[in-house]
Amino acid sequence: MPSDSDDEVEMMSDVELSSDEEESDEKDDVSLIVLKRPPAVVRTVQDVEVVEPGKRQGRGSATFSAKEKVGYVKEYIEQEGLGMLLSKELGLVLFHLDTVWMDGSTSKDKRRAKERLAPGSEVCFLVRSFHGEEYKDLSEDKVVHQAVAVWFGIKPDKVLKVAMGEENTRRLEEHRKTFMLYIRGEVFMRVSLVRVMAEVAGYLTDDVGILEYKDDSRGKLNILFHTDHVKIYKKDIRHYKKPAKKVLPVGCLVSTDARSIHISGVKNIQYQAILVLAGDWPITPHPTLFPGGKGSKAPKYDVPKGDFTFYYLELALDSRLKRKVDQLKEVLAGSKGNITYDWRGVEYIRSKDQFLDWKESMGARMGGNRKPPGPREVMDVFKSVRMVEEEVAVRVVDREVENRTWYSPEAWEHGGLKLKEEIKEENCGGTPAKRVRAKRVRRQ
Repeated sequence: MPSDSDDEVEMMSDVELSSDEEESDEKDDVSLIVLKRPPAVVRTVQDVEVVEPGKRQGRGSATFSAKEKVGYVKEYIEQEGLGMLLSKELGLVLFHLDTVWMDGSTSKDKRRAKERLAPGSEVCFLVRSFHGEEYKDLSEDKVVHQAVAVWFGIKPDKVLKVAMGEENTRRLEEHRKTFMLYIRGEVFMRVSLVRVMAEVAGYLTDDVGILEYKDDSRGKLNILFHTDHVKIYKKDIRHYKKPAKKVLPVGCLVSTDARSIHISGVKNIQYQAILVLAGDWPITPHPTLFPGGKGSKAPKYDVPKGDFTFYYLELALDSRLKRKVDQLKEVLAGSKGNITYDWRGVEYIRSKDQFLDWKESMGARMGGNRKPPGPREVMDVFKSVRMVEEEVAVRVVDREVENRTWYSPEAWEHGGLKLKEEIKEENCGGTPAKRVRAKRVRRQ
């Protein structure tokens, strides 16, 4: 503590400033008053720190890379916001609309975020990977990737801190558990036929038709389809603003994903089309491959050896397809379940030249590069990938920081440098000079 002898007043000489050459009516524009040590201010701050491998808690099954990844929205699983991304590097990546950033912060409007991130939309994201026996139903490598933050455009500020924070980590764990419940509950739609070739056999109504598929062992099989599930050169059929019988002629070759069905009272329909593609394929929709299950026929893909099955993950898809089956029952009610085609207004493709003419009328690019022969690589899986940079685990920690500063309103009552407000007038010769005199300094 300072003694009484320290309480002295020291007269300071004038301090010459750069503007002291000119006279001023005001002599006390700046004064230095009683000085005290500013009070200590304690603040709590959050830091993101790297956890060394030997100090990680738990089983050490989670890894994180701070490098942002690029992919696109593959599909949404549920209305609440759970969905799937697809990355060329990682394959499948689980995500939720809770982790989407818009306008510099996490989005609070799920509907707006979902509209902005429609299936096929390109996004950037940060990802954590989880390994363990509990994920054996997801991939051969027993791994699941989960996006901790998703955005489009410029990377948001503080995204790493928020993404790896305790609250976000808790939500991510809940989303992961929900997804695993879906997997164990076998609620996803199995795809029996994946991108098999079929031919438009005929139409039952303006919107409902039959595809003919040739199975190597079972011969010709019929696939029910609805025009709502048809894409022609990556566009919905309604884009062409013409009847389906005109833009998708009988005899046209298509690729289709289909599920097995049995329709009571309807004869000779073995499958229902989930998706019908004429021409080039869009990047989405596309089924997902998981280990196990009853299997799928996918002749165009290099499926791993063993038991694997393709699925569509959207939970609402089943009810939509069931409504189409109900429509078929109404159509065939008068024919006792027998297929009767409606040939009115139908276009036909009977030769290769007619097929080429149809392609040109649909705006297809003629010629160009052909895809290499052989089966395609399956991209829609959880891949076990070693990152280019070292994978790290991180955690967000709180710590208290104490500091003293004059540049805080809390310190003003204890003294400080007070500047008197003034209006500077500019003359031809420059700014009028001010003579400033330092007054007393009292040390305490």
